[in-house]
Amino acid sequence: MSILLISATKQEVNPSLRLLKQKGVNVVITGVGSAPALYHILKAVQQYRPLLMIQAGIGGRFDRQLALGEVVAVSEDSFGDLGVLENRQWRSVFDLGFAQPNQKPFKNGQLKNPHRSLLKSCGLKCLPAVTVNEISTNKQSIRLLKEQGAAIESMEGAALHYVALMEKIPFLQIRSISNDVGERNKSKWNFTDAIANLNKELVRIIKQLDESPTQQ
Repeated sequence: MSILLISATKQEVNPSLRLLKQKGVNVVITGVGSAPALYHILKAVQQYRPLLMIQAGIGGRFDRQLALGEVVAVSEDSFGDLGVLENRQWRSVFDLGFAQPNQKPFKNGQLKNPHRSLLKSCGLKCLPAVTVNEISTNKQSIRLLKEQGAAIESMEGAALHYVALMEKIPFLQIRSISNDVGERNKSKWNFTDAIANLNKELVRIIKQLDESPTQQ
């Protein structure tokens, strides 16, 4: 199976890069944020024509029941800061009438992963996420993002979902929890376990896909 691995930074997937390249997995490092992610993912799709895309990275948790270092799969994602904050309330582009909530590739304003068998077979807990371009530190902003139903936060996930859905390519986003959303004291972040566990699960999933090349 032709697989494209996507990550915002090399650091997040570096422990498994050599093995994955040996297995013929193409890798693209997009840089941080939705705009560079969208650009580099689309360019990679045009270059490699993958049958499956996997985005792997770390993320923050809203849900404190998730353990630091835990790896999860993302069932749905959204652009959490695309709209307006007005009178202490968040209104998305869908609320404002600038776009329709079921306008392709959205479903009820979300970018859902429709490949249920792929999500199930990966063996990870599946949770909703939100994508932002500004790291959330403000308590009000965090509250509003939590109200959107997200369990985790990243800065590139929705970009993967958007491109994959538009291009009709099966995809999987996996995130390892490195920190609490809003915590800027890096000494309280768990990069070591988050990256180690992320790569352990990434290699396991790739090997599993090798054994089941028709899996989608």
